[in-house]
Amino acid sequence: MISFKSFFMRTIVFQVMAILVLWGILLGWVKYLYYPDAEKYLDNQQRIVAQGIANILDKTDVNNNYSDIIKDIEIMYIDSIKNGMEDEIDYRPLFVVFDRNNQMLYASPAQDKPLVLPPSVLSGTISYANVKWHIAGSWSEKQKFRVIVGESFDNRTTIFGNPAESTAIPLLVILAAIIVTLLITAYFSLRPLRQIARTISDRKPGNLSPINVRAQYQEIRPVVLEINKLMTRIDAANQREKRFMADAAHELRTPIAAVLAQLHLLTQVADKTERQEIIGDMQLGLDRAASLSRQLIDLAKLESEDFPLKIEAVDIYAEISKCIAQHVPYAMEKNVELSLEGSENVVIDTDRHSLVTIFTNLLENAIKYAPPGSRIEANIRSLSPLGCYITLRDNGPGVSREYQKRLFERFYRVPGVQQTGSGLGLAIAKNLADKIGAQLRITEGLDERGIGFVIDLPENYLIPTEN
Repeated sequence: MISFKSFFMRTIVFQVMAILVLWGILLGWVKYLYYPDAEKYLDNQQRIVAQGIANILDKTDVNNNYSDIIKDIEIMYIDSIKNGMEDEIDYRPLFVVFDRNNQMLYASPAQDKPLVLPPSVLSGTISYANVKWHIAGSWSEKQKFRVIVGESFDNRTTIFGNPAESTAIPLLVILAAIIVTLLITAYFSLRPLRQIARTISDRKPGNLSPINVRAQYQEIRPVVLEINKLMTRIDAANQREKRFMADAAHELRTPIAAVLAQLHLLTQVADKTERQEIIGDMQLGLDRAASLSRQLIDLAKLESEDFPLKIEAVDIYAEISKCIAQHVPYAMEKNVELSLEGSENVVIDTDRHSLVTIFTNLLENAIKYAPPGSRIEANIRSLSPLGCYITLRDNGPGVSREYQKRLFERFYRVPGVQQTGSGLGLAIAKNLADKIGAQLRITEGLDERGIGFVIDLPENYLIPTEN
């Protein structure tokens, strides 16, 4: 495979190759189709002349003296050929006459050794008088005379032309002119590429605004469109990083400031019991800061474009029941009832770890905010061959509708809640759902109370499309 790093040279080479192929096709047509047809046409002319001479001899009674008549016809034939030529040529055809007994009656040019041709030979190529000839002949109507008319190879080439001189050489000159023209036109045709390159190079480092596509030529618009998409993705990534850093700094400031204040207080308190209480508070603050840091790292990984996924066949009922079983002790401490119902034979191609993380975040939130004596119910509903629904509902305090639309925002906490938290759990769950091609949405809770969440899983993992 031909590979050029220069688009200019690649264009020139392929155009020249195309011209050479067409040139080869033309030469092949001239050599194998046009010239053979022309040879047949000239041979047929000789055959017509030979037939006319033979018929004239058939009707002429000159006491077997045919030389004068044939000589006169030969002179007229030579004059007719020369009159059709622009340049003076030394045209000398071959005229041979045989009788029915195959005795040679006339030959021009004459030779000491007579030409011997079998009666059946009327066309072809022969060597006679040290010259190669194209011959064509005919018998007279009464089969008394056989006349052969020949044209030398040199004379025919002079009349008809040499293929190399008449076709190949002019085409080579034309080819050279075309190559020069291509070089000039290709150089000016590639000017739009140089212009767009200059437009990009003149931009400031922070300028990620899209390039005006309509101002570009039609052929380079796809490249400009892809460049614009790339700059949009880079700009979005930059904005995400800025928001992430701002949010992280804001959220970590509170626990760190509290720990610093408690540390300052610890240096001023001498009572052992009070010191232990302060140390306990500091431990809680550090635990919260560490948990927040881990969640921030998880969220940063999720928002990157190269988040790794391991797609495999997952038994949904088995994974959800295992997750619920792990949280039973936590629920029992708060006197919360957990239950699982629905389809047991549901197998979905998805990322196991991501699905478990989504459901775990939802379940831990439900248990955390559930009052004693409340109920949390999980349900799996098969939608084969479209996928399945995983629903988690509770009959706890719930969330009013005015706050529900912000539940998936990072660091958002519903006003008035007493439980501590970072406000990142649902944001992580929503990002993970997007990564595995699922939908995470809010639904009604149990007993006309509480809140519910639905994980809508497709049957097979679909690569998320670019917006």
